[in-house]
Amino acid sequence: MKKLLILALLLLGAAGAAFYFMRSSSPAAADYYADYLPENTLATASFVDLQGLSETFPATSLGHFVAKPTVHRILGEIGVPPQGLKEYDDVYGGLAGVMTNPAFRQVFGDDAVVAVLPPDVELLRKDPEKELKKSLLVFGTSSVAGPLDSFARLVMSKNVGKETVEGLELTRIEVDDNDVVYGYAKKGVVILSYAPANIVRAMQQKEAGSGLREFAFFTAAKGFWTKKAATQRVYTRSYVNFTRIRSLFSESMNPQEREIGKYLQGFKSMSSVMVEDHDTLEMSTQLEYTFDELHPWVRDQYKAVSKQNYSLGLLSNKSLVYYWVSLLNKDYLKNLLAAANEGQYKQIDSQVRKELGVSLDECIAAVGPQLGLVVNDVVNTGLFPLPKAVFFLEVRDPAIAQKLFDTLRKRIAERGFATEQHEQVNGKTIYYWSILPGEATQLALVLTDKMVYLANGKASLKLVLDPKYKQTELPAGMAETLGSDLVKSVKSSNYTTVVARPALLATQVREGITWLAGMLEATRGITAEQLKKEILSLMESVDVVTATSNIAREHTVSSIVFQKAEAADNTAGKE
Repeated sequence: MKKLLILALLLLGAAGAAFYFMRSSSPAAADYYADYLPENTLATASFVDLQGLSETFPATSLGHFVAKPTVHRILGEIGVPPQGLKEYDDVYGGLAGVMTNPAFRQVFGDDAVVAVLPPDVELLRKDPEKELKKSLLVFGTSSVAGPLDSFARLVMSKNVGKETVEGLELTRIEVDDNDVVYGYAKKGVVILSYAPANIVRAMQQKEAGSGLREFAFFTAAKGFWTKKAATQRVYTRSYVNFTRIRSLFSESMNPQEREIGKYLQGFKSMSSVMVEDHDTLEMSTQLEYTFDELHPWVRDQYKAVSKQNYSLGLLSNKSLVYYWVSLLNKDYLKNLLAAANEGQYKQIDSQVRKELGVSLDECIAAVGPQLGLVVNDVVNTGLFPLPKAVFFLEVRDPAIAQKLFDTLRKRIAERGFATEQHEQVNGKTIYYWSILPGEATQLALVLTDKMVYLANGKASLKLVLDPKYKQTELPAGMAETLGSDLVKSVKSSNYTTVVARPALLATQVREGITWLAGMLEATRGITAEQLKKEILSLMESVDVVTATSNIAREHTVSSIVFQKAEAADNTAGKE
């Protein structure tokens, strides 16, 4: 395997591993690399403290999960041949070897940065993989003078020499398959690239000044990084120039790629940062755009955002998974269906009129924009485990929604689905159909002024009809679990909210995973005990995961937050 590929995988692995709360005394990486890059740089990704990462990652839950002994037991159970184990060992050994190599730590002990320069469009059409590879620049900082030759000989290749390009003496490193990587080190900064000309231009840019550092998009990204990481420990920073990426798609000879370019119009840039604060890890992303220049379909999504979430009351401290989205904009849905196939849209409209007595346009206009679900339990039905879930859909036009609701009940009765039963609760009627013994196999429906709810079990719907139920208020128990910062984030989210409880879910799905493992063993002869144990252990290491997004006219901000479970440090050693 190419050693530079190993290095690239290492840098990507650093981001994933950071999710498991690495700590180090090394300072966060600065944006020094911006001095070497032109303003039309496509993207940058900075990974901080790789030395600390190499020392702490093996002890984490994820580190234990991907360790060779663990993977060997898992793959052995499912019958992977020895060659498959060897291939995994080669990849893992290559990564670990680079991470722990003293020369590597000298070069990349503080941070590493990957930058993507604009490729040549004509060469990109002929050989996209080769041209994209040539567009990469890798930066590192070092407190040790001149370690590049030693690093190259120990880690990447024994065949190392010197080559002068445009007056600049570079280190020439031959790697596998006759690939050549060039490197240059000066004043504590190390640069690697497949294309020597890129290193020359990087040094020229450094001398000329300005470039990416003064570019407006990158300046905005730095502002976002600073705002989101004022006091926390930083792990990664990234920046993407969508204006330049869109131009590449627009110039493509491929019609599908040019079509993608249309949907990117108006987008300017994206920046993200990953930070740790005690036992919480957060990845935040900001997408910048010029609203009036966006594709009409993209602008339609802005119309769907909600000022208030009407389902927060369902998110209790016992909830395993909660998903809410404000997506169903009627113009967007109509345009999407019609654009896919105008003739098919008319056929669907005709069928909807026949079945439901209203037009497809009326159906789309009657509901939304909010919809989602919450899973509160996993129960054993006697035959198989089944999640107890509540689906919800906002009502926009109560009169049409009532007509659709009644027609749906009628169609269920006509098809002999099950005998309809009903129960009055606080002035509303819950309709339900028992499919199998046990409440979890009931199909239950209720229509309120704001929402239509569907659940497996009528008891789940009685909550939303209780006079004490507050649609827009987060229950106190869940608010305490999340903490003030996450409560604020969840309440202010206007487009998407996801809340998951992996550790709590692990206790609920243990029986289900055991059932599934038994089915695999009975039908396929596959034993999956080790895989089951490791998955559950990994889930138990995380208490809460939240994902939120907010759409504004000038930008969209999204965040994913991981809260470590208590005693998570002990889960990595479980056998």
